[in-house]
Amino acid sequence: MLIDEIQYAPQLLPFIKMAVDKDRQPGLFWLTGSQQFHLMKGVSESLAGRVGIIRLLGFSYRERMGRTAQYPPFLPVPEIIEARSQTDALPSLAPLSLKEVYKIIWRGALPAVALHEETNRDLFYSSYVQTYLQRDVRDLARIGDLTAFLRFLRASAACSGQLLNLAGLARDADIAPNTAKSWLSILVPRSSCA
Repeated sequence: MLIDEIQYAPQLLPFIKMAVDKDRQPGLFWLTGSQQFHLMKGVSESLAGRVGIIRLLGFSYRERMGRTAQYPPFLPVPEIIEARSQTDALPSLAPLSLKEVYKIIWRGALPAVALHEETNRDLFYSSYVQTYLQRDVRDLARIGDLTAFLRFLRASAACSGQLLNLAGLARDADIAPNTAKSWLSILVPRSSCA
């Protein structure tokens, strides 16, 4: 059974737990959600030891080019990194110009914009952020000041690729450092955030 956006139906979790405890067959339930798993109140405790979590990322360049059959996906795990460094057997795709690289980065990796040139990128991401703020941040993470959180989101985006300076990030967003630390855990899964 597939249940989409499980974070909006937490009342189902006890029943799912009972069903899984009764029939330990893997794959009995597929729960999807746009919210980060650790923010979904009660899910971690309710289904501990009964669930596998798969975090889906945006499309890779190979996926965009429809070349996944010839090229296995790259997973950032030590075994694959080591194996790839030991071999030249993996053929590469045609090189991209700097302009093409910037265009790919600018469009982003989400399917709606990555695969459809006609999709208005600015409108898509503006709507995406608005939905994220109103639905996930306000309703699920219980953040009251969405304007302050949006400032924090923008300041965080401006720091992408840099070492984290929590005090500077808090100053740029005009919030307290402890608030910045708390809000950072909403943006970044626990396993990735120190």
